[in-house]
Amino acid sequence: MRWLEYLLPLIFLTPLFATAVVVLGLRHLFQDKPGFSPSGQRLRQSGNRFRERLAEARVRLFLAGALGPILAITPLIYGMGRMLFSSYQDWIEWSIYGLVTTVAAMIVGAFMMALSYRISNLRLRLAGAMNVAHDLQGLLREQHQGTCIFHDVPAEGFTIDHVVVTDHGIFSLLVRTRQPGPEAVANSPRTLKLDGERLVFPDREETRPTREAQRARRWLQERLSRDCKREVPVKAVLAMPGWHLERVRDNEDVKVVGDNELVSFLQRGEQPVLPQPLHDDVIKALIRLTDDHQTHHALSPTGR
Repeated sequence: MRWLEYLLPLIFLTPLFATAVVVLGLRHLFQDKPGFSPSGQRLRQSGNRFRERLAEARVRLFLAGALGPILAITPLIYGMGRMLFSSYQDWIEWSIYGLVTTVAAMIVGAFMMALSYRISNLRLRLAGAMNVAHDLQGLLREQHQGTCIFHDVPAEGFTIDHVVVTDHGIFSLLVRTRQPGPEAVANSPRTLKLDGERLVFPDREETRPTREAQRARRWLQERLSRDCKREVPVKAVLAMPGWHLERVRDNEDVKVVGDNELVSFLQRGEQPVLPQPLHDDVIKALIRLTDDHQTHHALSPTGR
Protein backbone atom coordinates (compact mmCIF):
# COMPACT_ATOMS: atom_id res chain seq x y z
CA MET A 1 0.00 0.00 0.00
CA ARG A 2 2.48 2.53 -1.27
CA TRP A 3 -0.14 5.26 -1.43
CA LEU A 4 -0.39 5.32 2.38
CA GLU A 5 3.13 6.72 2.50
CA TYR A 6 1.82 9.82 0.74
CA LEU A 7 -1.49 10.02 2.62
CA LEU A 8 -0.42 9.55 6.23
CA PRO A 9 1.91 12.61 6.34
CA LEU A 10 -1.18 14.79 5.89
CA ILE A 11 -1.89 14.15 9.59
CA PHE A 12 0.96 16.51 10.46
CA LEU A 13 -0.65 19.27 8.41
CA THR A 14 -3.89 19.28 10.42
CA PRO A 15 -2.70 21.88 12.99
CA LEU A 16 -1.55 24.14 10.17
CA PHE A 17 -4.92 23.91 8.43
CA ALA A 18 -6.72 24.60 11.72
CA THR A 19 -4.57 27.68 12.30
CA ALA A 20 -5.32 28.91 8.77
CA VAL A 21 -9.06 28.57 9.39
CA VAL A 22 -8.75 30.63 12.59
CA VAL A 23 -6.78 33.33 10.76
CA LEU A 24 -9.38 33.56 7.99
CA GLY A 25 -12.11 33.80 10.62
CA LEU A 26 -10.34 36.70 12.37
CA ARG A 27 -9.69 38.79 9.27
CA HIS A 28 -13.00 40.62 9.75
CA LEU A 29 -11.41 42.41 12.72
CA PHE A 30 -9.40 44.45 10.20
CA GLN A 31 -12.10 44.82 7.54
CA ASP A 32 -13.48 48.22 8.50
CA LYS A 33 -15.13 50.59 6.04
CA PRO A 34 -13.85 54.09 6.80
CA GLY A 35 -15.48 55.56 3.70
CA PHE A 36 -19.04 54.64 4.64
CA SER A 37 -21.54 55.93 7.17
CA PRO A 38 -23.26 53.58 9.67
CA SER A 39 -26.26 53.47 7.32
CA GLY A 40 -24.07 52.19 4.50
CA GLN A 41 -24.03 55.44 2.50
CA ARG A 42 -20.69 56.22 0.85
CA LEU A 43 -19.05 59.33 2.25
CA ARG A 44 -17.10 61.66 -0.01
CA GLN A 45 -14.68 63.28 2.38
CA SER A 46 -11.07 64.20 1.92
CA GLY A 47 -8.78 61.17 1.90
CA ASN A 48 -11.54 58.57 2.23
CA ARG A 49 -10.35 56.53 -0.72
CA PHE A 50 -6.86 56.40 0.77
CA ARG A 51 -8.32 55.25 4.09
CA GLU A 52 -10.19 52.48 2.27
CA ARG A 53 -7.06 51.36 0.41
CA LEU A 54 -5.04 51.53 3.62
CA ALA A 55 -7.58 49.35 5.45
CA GLU A 56 -7.53 46.86 2.57
CA ALA A 57 -3.72 46.78 2.54
CA ARG A 58 -3.64 46.17 6.29
CA VAL A 59 -5.96 43.19 5.91
CA ARG A 60 -3.68 41.77 3.23
CA LEU A 61 -0.64 42.33 5.43
CA PHE A 62 -2.36 40.53 8.31
CA LEU A 63 -3.23 37.59 6.08
CA ALA A 64 0.25 37.49 4.56
CA GLY A 65 1.92 37.66 7.97
CA ALA A 66 -0.30 34.94 9.42
CA LEU A 67 -0.89 32.62 6.45
CA GLY A 68 2.43 33.18 4.71
CA PRO A 69 4.57 31.22 7.20
CA ILE A 70 1.95 28.46 7.29
CA LEU A 71 2.02 28.09 3.53
CA ALA A 72 5.82 28.29 3.45
CA ILE A 73 6.45 25.50 5.97
CA THR A 74 3.70 23.21 4.67
CA PRO A 75 6.01 21.42 2.17
CA LEU A 76 8.66 21.04 4.87
CA ILE A 77 6.23 19.53 7.41
CA TYR A 78 4.81 17.19 4.78
CA GLY A 79 8.33 16.14 3.76
CA MET A 80 9.22 15.35 7.38
CA GLY A 81 6.14 13.14 7.55
CA ARG A 82 7.16 11.43 4.34
CA MET A 83 10.56 10.67 5.85
CA LEU A 84 8.87 8.94 8.81
CA PHE A 85 6.53 6.77 6.76
CA SER A 86 8.69 6.12 3.70
CA SER A 87 10.18 2.65 3.32
CA TYR A 88 13.35 4.08 1.76
CA GLN A 89 15.23 7.38 1.80
CA ASP A 90 14.83 9.38 -1.42
CA TRP A 91 17.20 12.33 -0.99
CA ILE A 92 16.12 13.92 -4.26
CA GLU A 93 12.52 14.08 -3.00
CA TRP A 94 13.62 15.49 0.37
CA SER A 95 15.70 18.19 -1.34
CA ILE A 96 12.68 19.13 -3.48
CA TYR A 97 10.62 19.71 -0.32
CA GLY A 98 13.38 21.92 1.06
CA LEU A 99 13.66 23.84 -2.22
CA VAL A 100 9.91 24.43 -2.42
CA THR A 101 9.89 25.66 1.19
CA THR A 102 12.75 28.08 0.49
CA VAL A 103 11.10 29.48 -2.65
CA ALA A 104 7.75 29.85 -0.85
CA ALA A 105 9.42 31.70 2.05
CA MET A 106 11.13 34.08 -0.39
CA ILE A 107 7.84 34.76 -2.20
CA VAL A 108 6.02 35.43 1.08
CA GLY A 109 8.80 37.76 2.25
CA ALA A 110 8.79 39.70 -1.02
CA PHE A 111 5.00 40.02 -0.91
CA MET A 112 5.11 41.36 2.66
CA MET A 113 7.82 43.85 1.73
CA ALA A 114 5.71 45.08 -1.20
CA LEU A 115 2.69 45.44 1.10
CA SER A 116 4.77 47.36 3.65
CA TYR A 117 5.93 49.75 0.93
CA ARG A 118 2.34 50.19 -0.28
CA ILE A 119 1.14 50.96 3.25
CA SER A 120 3.92 53.51 3.69
CA ASN A 121 3.00 55.14 0.38
CA LEU A 122 -0.71 55.22 1.27
CA ARG A 123 0.07 56.82 4.62
CA LEU A 124 2.02 59.53 2.83
CA ARG A 125 -0.82 60.14 0.36
CA LEU A 126 -3.37 60.25 3.20
CA ALA A 127 -1.19 62.74 5.09
CA GLY A 128 -1.02 64.90 1.96
CA ALA A 129 -4.79 64.74 1.50
CA MET A 130 -5.38 65.76 5.12
CA ASN A 131 -2.87 68.61 4.74
CA VAL A 132 -4.78 69.99 1.76
CA ALA A 133 -8.12 69.46 3.55
CA HIS A 134 -6.81 71.55 6.44
CA ASP A 135 -5.88 74.31 4.00
CA LEU A 136 -9.35 74.16 2.43
CA GLN A 137 -10.93 74.49 5.84
CA GLY A 138 -8.85 77.62 6.34
CA LEU A 139 -10.16 78.92 3.02
CA LEU A 140 -13.74 78.41 4.16
CA ARG A 141 -13.10 80.17 7.45
CA GLU A 142 -11.66 83.21 5.68
CA GLN A 143 -13.80 83.22 2.54
CA HIS A 144 -16.91 81.15 3.08
CA GLN A 145 -19.49 83.05 1.06
CA GLY A 146 -20.15 81.30 -2.25
CA THR A 147 -17.50 78.63 -1.63
CA CYS A 148 -18.33 74.93 -1.89
CA ILE A 149 -15.94 72.00 -1.90
CA PHE A 150 -16.55 68.50 -3.26
CA HIS A 151 -14.18 65.65 -2.42
CA ASP A 152 -13.27 62.53 -4.42
CA VAL A 153 -15.29 63.50 -7.49
CA PRO A 154 -15.64 60.42 -9.73
CA ALA A 155 -14.52 60.76 -13.34
CA GLU A 156 -13.99 58.31 -16.18
CA GLY A 157 -11.30 55.94 -14.91
CA PHE A 158 -9.89 58.30 -12.28
CA THR A 159 -10.88 60.49 -9.34
CA ILE A 160 -10.55 64.25 -8.90
CA ASP A 161 -9.38 64.88 -5.35
CA HIS A 162 -11.28 68.15 -4.87
CA VAL A 163 -13.48 70.45 -6.90
CA VAL A 164 -13.59 73.93 -5.40
CA VAL A 165 -16.32 76.34 -6.47
CA THR A 166 -15.82 79.96 -5.40
CA ASP A 167 -17.44 83.20 -6.44
CA HIS A 168 -14.65 83.84 -8.95
CA GLY A 169 -13.92 80.42 -10.42
CA ILE A 170 -14.17 76.65 -10.55
CA PHE A 171 -11.03 74.72 -9.72
CA SER A 172 -10.15 71.11 -10.40
CA LEU A 173 -7.65 70.24 -7.66
CA LEU A 174 -5.37 67.21 -7.69
CA VAL A 175 -3.10 66.35 -4.77
CA ARG A 176 0.15 64.47 -5.33
CA THR A 177 2.72 63.44 -2.74
CA ARG A 178 6.25 62.21 -3.28
CA GLN A 179 8.95 60.78 -1.07
CA PRO A 180 11.97 63.07 -0.71
CA GLY A 181 14.41 60.41 -1.94
CA PRO A 182 17.20 58.48 -0.24
CA GLU A 183 19.68 61.37 -0.33
CA ALA A 184 17.41 63.87 1.45
CA VAL A 185 18.53 65.15 4.84
CA ALA A 186 16.04 64.72 7.67
CA ASN A 187 14.12 67.86 8.67
CA SER A 188 15.64 69.83 5.79
CA PRO A 189 13.40 71.87 3.43
CA ARG A 190 12.41 69.93 0.32
CA THR A 191 12.64 71.95 -2.87
CA LEU A 192 10.80 71.12 -6.07
CA LYS A 193 11.52 72.95 -9.33
CA LEU A 194 8.73 73.66 -11.79
CA ASP A 195 9.90 73.85 -15.40
CA GLY A 196 6.77 74.01 -17.55
CA GLU A 197 5.27 70.52 -17.54
CA ARG A 198 8.26 69.05 -15.74
CA LEU A 199 8.45 68.63 -11.99
CA VAL A 200 12.13 68.40 -11.14
CA PHE A 201 12.70 66.55 -7.86
CA PRO A 202 16.17 66.21 -6.31
CA ASP A 203 16.50 62.66 -7.66
CA ARG A 204 14.17 62.51 -10.68
CA GLU A 205 11.86 64.34 -13.10
CA GLU A 206 8.15 63.78 -13.70
CA THR A 207 5.56 65.10 -16.13
CA ARG A 208 2.73 62.72 -15.23
CA PRO A 209 1.20 64.83 -12.39
CA THR A 210 0.76 67.92 -14.57
CA ARG A 211 -0.69 65.82 -17.41
CA GLU A 212 -3.13 64.21 -15.00
CA ALA A 213 -4.17 67.68 -13.80
CA GLN A 214 -4.78 68.75 -17.41
CA ARG A 215 -6.82 65.63 -18.08
CA ALA A 216 -8.93 66.22 -14.95
CA ARG A 217 -9.59 69.83 -15.95
CA ARG A 218 -10.62 68.88 -19.50
CA TRP A 219 -12.93 66.13 -18.30
CA LEU A 220 -14.59 68.30 -15.64
CA GLN A 221 -15.02 71.23 -18.03
CA GLU A 222 -16.65 69.03 -20.66
CA ARG A 223 -18.92 67.36 -18.10
CA LEU A 224 -20.05 70.59 -16.45
CA SER A 225 -20.54 72.32 -19.80
CA ARG A 226 -22.75 69.46 -20.94
CA ASP A 227 -24.76 69.36 -17.71
CA CYS A 228 -25.16 73.14 -17.47
CA LYS A 229 -25.81 73.53 -21.23
CA ARG A 230 -23.29 76.36 -21.47
CA GLU A 231 -19.54 76.82 -21.49
CA VAL A 232 -18.12 76.40 -17.99
CA PRO A 233 -14.53 77.56 -17.42
CA VAL A 234 -12.49 75.29 -15.14
CA LYS A 235 -8.97 75.93 -13.88
CA ALA A 236 -6.52 73.11 -13.12
CA VAL A 237 -4.61 73.14 -9.84
CA LEU A 238 -1.92 70.66 -8.75
CA ALA A 239 -1.02 70.68 -5.05
CA MET A 240 2.29 69.23 -3.87
CA PRO A 241 2.11 69.28 -0.04
CA GLY A 242 5.39 69.05 1.78
CA TRP A 243 7.41 70.68 -1.02
CA HIS A 244 8.72 74.21 -1.44
CA LEU A 245 8.19 75.27 -5.04
CA GLU A 246 10.89 76.98 -7.09
CA ARG A 247 9.46 78.24 -10.37
CA VAL A 248 11.88 78.09 -13.28
CA ARG A 249 9.09 78.32 -15.87
CA ASP A 250 5.38 78.40 -15.04
CA ASN A 251 2.91 76.01 -16.60
CA GLU A 252 0.25 77.94 -18.50
CA ASP A 253 -2.39 75.21 -18.24
CA VAL A 254 -1.89 74.00 -14.66
CA LYS A 255 -1.31 76.06 -11.53
CA VAL A 256 1.16 74.13 -9.37
CA VAL A 257 1.23 75.12 -5.69
CA GLY A 258 3.47 73.99 -2.87
CA ASP A 259 3.21 74.31 0.89
CA ASN A 260 1.10 77.24 2.18
CA GLU A 261 0.30 78.45 -1.36
CA LEU A 262 -3.10 76.89 -2.03
CA VAL A 263 -5.30 79.19 0.06
CA SER A 264 -3.64 82.38 -1.17
CA PHE A 265 -4.12 81.28 -4.79
CA LEU A 266 -7.80 80.37 -4.33
CA GLN A 267 -8.45 83.66 -2.52
CA ARG A 268 -7.27 85.78 -5.42
CA GLY A 269 -10.07 87.73 -7.03
CA GLU A 270 -8.34 88.71 -10.25
CA GLN A 271 -10.65 86.51 -12.27
CA PRO A 272 -14.10 87.84 -13.17
CA VAL A 273 -16.83 87.04 -10.70
CA LEU A 274 -18.74 83.87 -11.54
CA PRO A 275 -22.34 84.70 -12.51
CA GLN A 276 -24.81 83.62 -9.83
CA PRO A 277 -26.96 81.44 -12.16
CA LEU A 278 -23.87 79.64 -13.45
CA HIS A 279 -22.57 79.22 -9.89
CA ASP A 280 -25.84 77.61 -8.79
CA ASP A 281 -26.04 75.38 -11.87
CA VAL A 282 -22.49 74.13 -11.30
CA ILE A 283 -23.26 73.29 -7.67
CA LYS A 284 -26.35 71.33 -8.71
CA ALA A 285 -24.42 69.49 -11.43
CA LEU A 286 -21.68 68.51 -8.97
CA ILE A 287 -24.24 67.28 -6.46
CA ARG A 288 -25.76 65.07 -9.16
CA LEU A 289 -22.32 63.90 -10.27
CA THR A 290 -21.13 62.90 -6.80
CA ASP A 291 -24.55 61.90 -5.46
CA ASP A 292 -23.44 64.02 -2.53
CA HIS A 293 -26.30 65.96 -0.98
CA GLN A 294 -24.78 66.45 2.44
CA THR A 295 -21.08 65.84 2.80
CA HIS A 296 -19.85 68.88 0.88
CA HIS A 297 -21.76 71.12 3.29
CA ALA A 298 -19.54 69.93 6.13
CA LEU A 299 -16.86 72.23 4.77
CA SER A 300 -19.05 74.82 3.10
CA PRO A 301 -22.16 76.89 3.68
CA THR A 302 -25.54 76.27 2.13
CA GLY A 303 -25.39 79.28 -0.13
CA ARG A 304 -24.18 82.79 -0.54
